[in-house]
Amino acid sequence: MKYTVLTSAIIAACATSVLAQTVPATPLQPAQAKPETATEPVKKLAIGDPAPAVELSHVLKGNVPDEFEDGKVYVVEFWATWCGPCRTSMPHLSTLQDTYREQVNVIGISDEDIETVSGFLKKSDAEGETWDEKIRYTLVTDPDRSAHTSYMKASGQRGIPTAFIVGKQGDVEWIGHPMNMDDPLDQIVNDTWDREAYMVMKAKQDKEREATMKVMDSLRAADTPAKRTDALNGLNELIKENPDNISMKMYKFEYLLDHMPVDSSVSYGDELAKQNWENSQILNALSWTMVIHDRLNDSGKEFALKAATRADELTDNSDPMVLDTLARCWFVKGNVEKALAIQKQAIKHADADMAESLEPALKEYEDALDKA
Repeated sequence: MKYTVLTSAIIAACATSVLAQTVPATPLQPAQAKPETATEPVKKLAIGDPAPAVELSHVLKGNVPDEFEDGKVYVVEFWATWCGPCRTSMPHLSTLQDTYREQVNVIGISDEDIETVSGFLKKSDAEGETWDEKIRYTLVTDPDRSAHTSYMKASGQRGIPTAFIVGKQGDVEWIGHPMNMDDPLDQIVNDTWDREAYMVMKAKQDKEREATMKVMDSLRAADTPAKRTDALNGLNELIKENPDNISMKMYKFEYLLDHMPVDSSVSYGDELAKQNWENSQILNALSWTMVIHDRLNDSGKEFALKAATRADELTDNSDPMVLDTLARCWFVKGNVEKALAIQKQAIKHADADMAESLEPALKEYEDALDKA
């Protein structure tokens, strides 16, 4: 649900994303993966290593090869039914499968039980199309997490969705968010991929990620105003070095809201909104983070409404998540009737799963209107 996933998605994105990526941090960044429980050592997996065999028997769609076939490209993607960014990526993966047909085999792997995934496939969106109809690539379950261990854990990946491209010789050529893999996949299919250049770039990104993790750890551990200021200075330096990294900026926005005067977060949020005035997803994330916070004040309400209104304009008043945010903004400002009307529109434009998650807010607004 949006109410519980957004904050963790921003934090996970900041801690684990490719720093130079171009996909917006929210909601397309990986959602937080389930915690690991196994303690046995795992063989490391890196770019250029032979791809581990995918030994899975719980196949819901398509087929899983006994071994990777020479001359063919594979996409091994990890997802879950509860992961919003994973669902967002699915139509794109289907399009890629359609585009490359016999050249590429896309395999989506969930570590949930087969009943959960089967039930998910039967659910429909607002237009009545089921997920089974939307997904046009191989889909399997991995309840013992063997594939998750040999790919995700072995390569140090902490979020989903994450895709691994296996090249024509059976080696791992690329790792990342499936929404970012169009160019690498095309180059790998057409034998123009420069693995060495990618490895150099990825090593640089991994080094930057380690520096990011240290700053994040210091921010989480800071328990006095002085320590928080010092840790925030470290984050400011990272942002200065990586000016296009929206994940870091979103983390700073939320950190200011949590620990500093609210107006400082509003001021920084205004700055981010101006920088991303044409990006509905970022504006929606800024608005939602502010409007649900327990430190929300009047200036925060005005900021959240301004960002949500702009996001709604950019999405032609038809994005259910943006409408849900906009409804909340009007509700906290005291206009319950307007909030109720907008929430009804949000549900109208949502698929079945999302509509269900939006119903509690609708009831909240209805109850508030009855009391008034």
